Amino acid sequence: MAKAVDRKKQNRFLLIIIAIILVVTLATAAVLFALNYVDSGVYPESGARPQNVILLIGDGMGENHIEAGNIYRSNKLNMERFAVIGEVMTRSLTPGATDSAAAATAMATGTKTYNGRISYKDGKNLETVAEMAKEAGKKVGVVVTKPVTDATPAAFLSHAKDRGETDSIARQIVDFDLDVLYGLTDDSMNALKSEIATENRALCTTFDEIAASDSEKIYGLLEDGSIRTAGTDTLSYLTSSALEKLSEDNDNGFLLVVEGSKIDSASHDNDMESMLAELNAFDAAVKTCRDWAQANGNTVVMVTADHETGGLEIPDFDNADANMAKQEAREALIDYESSDGWFKRTGHTSDNVNYFIYATGTVKAQNAAADESDASGASEYLEINYSEQMNIPEEIDNTDIFRLICQWLSL
Repeated sequence: MAKAVDRKKQNRFLLIIIAIILVVTLATAAVLFALNYVDSGVYPESGARPQNVILLIGDGMGENHIEAGNIYRSNKLNMERFAVIGEVMTRSLTPGATDSAAAATAMATGTKTYNGRISYKDGKNLETVAEMAKEAGKKVGVVVTKPVTDATPAAFLSHAKDRGETDSIARQIVDFDLDVLYGLTDDSMNALKSEIATENRALCTTFDEIAASDSEKIYGLLEDGSIRTAGTDTLSYLTSSALEKLSEDNDNGFLLVVEGSKIDSASHDNDMESMLAELNAFDAAVKTCRDWAQANGNTVVMVTADHETGGLEIPDFDNADANMAKQEAREALIDYESSDGWFKRTGHTSDNVNYFIYATGTVKAQNAAADESDASGASEYLEINYSEQMNIPEEIDNTDIFRLICQWLSL
């Protein structure tokens, strides 16, 4: 009998020990969660102060998506030629991988939130960098290849407890009164089309209408399938049009957000051929922005992704001859029935994504060719590279993108 009582005491004692261990483990996990999820920003300080900022987001574009693009082209992508390169942490407050809503909210507001939230947390709307730029008198543009009410554009332009509240999101996007909005339409936007066209804002529904419009502001709401990955009716064309509109009669600068939205869709579908087509179309828009920034001389271009989609893995192609290895890799890649299998899942992952930054500025410098005795004080504006002024860590958090844009635009 005494032995049975002792065993009961031992079991109770063991349960108490286990309970204490669980409590300590949960408390430790909560602390680590707070430190690593709620505020994992590194708070970079950048010395660059350009007039304009262009943020390009490849939805679902992980490091291996870019590597696949390299293999396909047998060359680097345009974004990889930028001077400043690093990685971005993407986790949201929801355990596991982020979704586009929480990731875009982090980039747009500098605040972590839960998956599905659109610039919204704990019952409160979060001010976005697009709202701040507009309030500061800067022009704002958004160009995407999915519906304009989708998670990424919505996070910059609206607020919602759930990304599925597209009627409310559409209402806010119309009321935001952007200078340029290009993307696909949907039922929520179609219901408000009669309110879009105003004295200084045009509604365009085709590429031809966009090209012909001389309106001060423009909402280009296109049908699905209109934005192609090659030819003339592309993301690159829309980006070029947006840059022209935003820079026209503008001394205050602008913020332009461009998303290659369907890299993500193709990766969800494990469709390598479509993913490469969307990636190349997005990279063409990157080149458009880079070329424009170089000519403008006072612009920062940042390229990143919201998260990785598909768990893409690139097989090893070992060959003593490097050229043969590249050829073998490309042949394997364009065998799409096989390379579809390089995707290891259909959802998002928590992998870091890349960031790439190209920046130029203007500095007034004495013209070396001018005679020192020239009383006219002849001078010229010389293009400089801002990369040395960036001072950005190799690894940042997606919330730091908001902080950098605010610094660059002095918001």
